[in-house]
Amino acid sequence: ESLNDVLSELIQIINRPDIFLQEEKHYEVALDFKDDILYGRGRELSTLIEATLLAPSLSESNVVSVVLIEGDPGTGKSKLVISTLQPLDDRGWKTLRCKFDRSRQNQPLSTISSVFNDFFQQFAITMTDLENGIRISEEAEQYLRDTVSLVEGLLYAPGIVALSKHIPSFRSLFPDIFSRVVVDEDKSESCYVDDNDKSSWQDLGRDSDAEDDDDCFISGTVKNRTHYLFQKLSHAMSNPDTPLMLFLDDLHWADTESLELLSSLICQNEMEENAGSCCLCFVATYRSNEGNQNQNLTDLISAIEGANSVHATRINLGGMGRQATNAMISDALKLPIRLTRPLSAVVQNKTLGNPFFVKEFMKLLVDENCLSYSHSEKRWVWNICDIHHRSMDRDLALLLSQKLLRLPLGVQDALTVISCFGRGVHTDVLEMVIDTDHDQLLPNCYLELALESEILEKSDEVYEFPHDLIQQVAYERVTKKKTMSIHFHIGMQILKKAVFTGLVDPTSPLSFVAIEQIVMAKETNITDPDLQETLAALFLKAGRHSIRIAAFQSALSYFEKGISFLSGKGWELNYQLCLRLHESACHACYLNARPDNVSALAGIVVSHSSDFMDQIRCHLIVMQTLATTGKIKEAVNKFFEVAKKLDEEFPADITPNTIITSLLATKDALNQYSTKELLSIPSMTDKGKKWAMIFMETILPYIFMVSPQYTPLIATRMVSLSLEYGLAQESAFGLNSYSYSLLCILRDVEGGCRWSIAKRRILERFGAKELYPRLKLLQYSFFNFWTEPFQSVASVISQCRQESMMVGDIEYAIFSAHVHCQCMFPIGAPLADAQESCDSLSSEMVSDQVIIAGPL
Repeated sequence: ESLNDVLSELIQIINRPDIFLQEEKHYEVALDFKDDILYGRGRELSTLIEATLLAPSLSESNVVSVVLIEGDPGTGKSKLVISTLQPLDDRGWKTLRCKFDRSRQNQPLSTISSVFNDFFQQFAITMTDLENGIRISEEAEQYLRDTVSLVEGLLYAPGIVALSKHIPSFRSLFPDIFSRVVVDEDKSESCYVDDNDKSSWQDLGRDSDAEDDDDCFISGTVKNRTHYLFQKLSHAMSNPDTPLMLFLDDLHWADTESLELLSSLICQNEMEENAGSCCLCFVATYRSNEGNQNQNLTDLISAIEGANSVHATRINLGGMGRQATNAMISDALKLPIRLTRPLSAVVQNKTLGNPFFVKEFMKLLVDENCLSYSHSEKRWVWNICDIHHRSMDRDLALLLSQKLLRLPLGVQDALTVISCFGRGVHTDVLEMVIDTDHDQLLPNCYLELALESEILEKSDEVYEFPHDLIQQVAYERVTKKKTMSIHFHIGMQILKKAVFTGLVDPTSPLSFVAIEQIVMAKETNITDPDLQETLAALFLKAGRHSIRIAAFQSALSYFEKGISFLSGKGWELNYQLCLRLHESACHACYLNARPDNVSALAGIVVSHSSDFMDQIRCHLIVMQTLATTGKIKEAVNKFFEVAKKLDEEFPADITPNTIITSLLATKDALNQYSTKELLSIPSMTDKGKKWAMIFMETILPYIFMVSPQYTPLIATRMVSLSLEYGLAQESAFGLNSYSYSLLCILRDVEGGCRWSIAKRRILERFGAKELYPRLKLLQYSFFNFWTEPFQSVASVISQCRQESMMVGDIEYAIFSAHVHCQCMFPIGAPLADAQESCDSLSSEMVSDQVIIAGPL
């Protein structure tokens, strides 16, 4: 043995006396892998820390630092990041860890939402402690109060209430906001939700027509708004003194909606004017072999690496080197590295240095007595030839499968049941799965054996697999048919014990756990008509809830599942429920950019309904689909077809005299009213006329492109309907288009500007606050420059962009940027400043178009 080996051994003993200088009575006869040590990752760790610490300086240029860590399962991707958390915490960093799980892919945004919710829940608890006199450090208290103040200042009350759907802890953190009844910014529901107002199970499929109408109008702006509010929130949570790391662990399991949100958070950060005052860093881990199979993940990585506002760093984790593997085995066996070197060389060849593989292979050697502790020699011993000649597949999943098969069959079954929940499950949920009327599915003895075998862990009443690969192996050990049967059993047990009994609301998180289990069961073979109807109603409710939180893909899967329960004579026996499911699925297809499915579902509704008013929502969705997919002429033809059936026909041949006569007649009719009298007109109640107003307001911007001569006629018709049948929120835009026609066609400036106050008051009356920025932009772009200095008009238009972003109206945010650029030159701005401003807005508009491309 060389002198170097002796020196290395002495250094090893000095550095790790806890391992090599233990008293004999404390010496444990067991493999002791050191989870707190990162073996052979010094270079990767330095790269990660360097890229992370670069974030504060990058933020000064509105650039985000992103670290992409890829590697095979078991290479220690998560451990690499976790090893940096304490040093970063010592430097004042905050970290949010989003641990994605394959079983939660059908629960959009749930992982990200729960992490943000836990963060602010701790804020709420700390705020309560401060009020009760419990003190914390001055720095922590200052950060807490600054963050709360920034959240309130950047999101405002409506934004906070909107995000409370994803972050319920906002209710505890901002009690003053939720003590008031505040109308939400999207039309789907009120901001204020009474926790005591829970729908009964019998009412699941009998929602009001008002709710149906509201659901029909939810669009991609909901998703855009959610993304923008999360951007603002993340900016409020970080600053150069307290940077924020979002640790995106196992990103390959992320749902599509989460990947879209992350793309917005990472790649559209330049939209935030005060981005330089925040400091964000994203660190993502994902499997190397998943990138090519997950197109959404591939698209996100490509977007990150191609974004000008992102500094991307890639780290590829392979297996450990021979020295690192030997150090790991040396520590586990409590033997000097010179003695373990022959063993580690064999292990290295069989495991390729994969850390998790090394651990499991060493445990396998112990189980098979190839590696054992000798009490006579007081050390671990092995036969290197036996280990070398042991036949071994380098597939880690196969190794884990062999380990699982050595457990009692009952334990294997228990692990498979738990794996159906994903990485882990709370004991309270697990108890609901046990069928007390039959043999217990999960006896405690099986769970205890699983814990003893270290193939399962328990912490804070949660059973959890130590590694997602173990969960995957446990899940795939039985046939797909058996797995689907287990999913269905789990789902039905939770529904029976929690949802059907009224213990929880049908849209509660626990209810969605049951719903997802039934979705994963795929074929359910339910024959009981009452149960079919009940489940169909539940899935209708779940789908509508998902649409309101911008989870469009999940919503579609719920609607399709609900429809499957009513196959056969569903239209005859459950007409209203079938109608609502199909039109909701049609809407979800529109939101998910599936135009062919929109047409198919609309056709089904039309073929099964004789009442045109039962078809009206699908006709609207078809028209919107045609318009947003570039088939504007077809959309206009669809409008005229529907308008005729609603008794609102328009002439085929239009002359200038036709337009002028209509404008003058409408002007005479309006002149009979003052602003106060106009606003006192009752609300529209005629259902047919209300739908006519909706169709006309929807088609206005599109018909202007292909048949502009119809614009003034549609506008005057909307005004006439409002005067005769009552006001609707669409009346504001009908009045706006009519006023613009007066300006452009009759050159009537006074008449065109007369109703500016009335238009906004109409929106206020119907609580349509999400339309304020749009109306404001139209007002200042087309009217106010006739009566006000151009400089004052330009300054307001620049504000409209931010206001449009706050409500998710990306289309009008882009329009406001366009108009602002046009205004820079007439107001006499220095050309250099104008050029810089236009270049900046142009870059932002490119980013905005990425968001628009979300659903369509």
